[in-house]
Amino acid sequence: MTEETFFKIIKKGREIQASDVHLLVGEIPILRVNGNLIKIENYPSLSEEDMKEILNFILDKEGKNKLELEREIDLSLKDKDGNCRLNIFYEKNKLSIVIRIVKNRIPTLKELNINEKIYDFLDSKQGLLIIAGKSGSGKSTTIASIIEEINKNKACNILTIEDPIEYIFENKESIIRQREIGEDVTDFSSGIKSSLRQDTDIIMVGELRDLESVEMAIVGAETGHLVISTLHTTGAIDTIDRIVSMFSNEKKEFIQRILSTNLIGVIYQEFIENITQDKKTKVPLCEMMYVNKGISNLIRTGRTNQISSFIEVSGRKGILNKKECLKSLYRNNKINNKTYEEYLRKIRREETL
Repeated sequence: MTEETFFKIIKKGREIQASDVHLLVGEIPILRVNGNLIKIENYPSLSEEDMKEILNFILDKEGKNKLELEREIDLSLKDKDGNCRLNIFYEKNKLSIVIRIVKNRIPTLKELNINEKIYDFLDSKQGLLIIAGKSGSGKSTTIASIIEEINKNKACNILTIEDPIEYIFENKESIIRQREIGEDVTDFSSGIKSSLRQDTDIIMVGELRDLESVEMAIVGAETGHLVISTLHTTGAIDTIDRIVSMFSNEKKEFIQRILSTNLIGVIYQEFIENITQDKKTKVPLCEMMYVNKGISNLIRTGRTNQISSFIEVSGRKGILNKKECLKSLYRNNKINNKTYEEYLRKIRREETL
């Protein structure tokens, strides 16, 4: 495959608003559009030689050596219209590539249909804010939109540490520097550590992957910075339990105390599907937990199982349960009645578990 053909496929994906492109041996290029897999019929099936040719113009010698050694590599790649995130890996000893197409313009929080309670979190100047959710739930886009909201309205020194860089920011009211793992810095934890010496106001960490990155993120929050990051979890309360479980039993009381004073809150999101006029769309169903005095006390004393009663009262600052979020989506015509009833039943089932 030529370089021209490769970028034409990405361009086709952008034109029909695909989220991902799948390239694998023996198949024609496949696009994911609104959750559906669509084959690009006017392209031939890809051969092993095609995949090797792609590597020649997207990877340097060092990248090829890393792929050969680790059998997988992540990287970012710019096309004419924006940025892409690539994961190249082996399956059945053959190369396979998944390309995440990043929109060339960072969407606003309103365009993402995120519940307006998210703005309750954006006045914080210090602490740890976590965007949580399962893989593919839009966490990266939400965190980019938060950074862009700050960029447009506040004069801050912002540093992002990403693997790889997805959205490219342009300085507006703020200064934004972007560091990529493997290119500009070795790992998340060392990137956070060095950021403490770089006069930063806000540190955006692409993902809290391990104990060391969590520890450094907390240090960043403790030392007067606003740290915003993502974590793979299944809910707001699960996010706290997940962080605490990373530490040894001897350190659990200590980390609960640190979290109780430095965690701003958790914004959990998952996508729900809605069909309008035969078109499938996705909107975020959110659960938000702003750490107020009551929740802080429960985190400090390890009684996270009691936090759900606070989240149920959605009228408070930064507090939103899934049921109220679903009602808001329905009231604002983001989902139809069938979708509303379907997900309301699902939420009620979850509540009984």
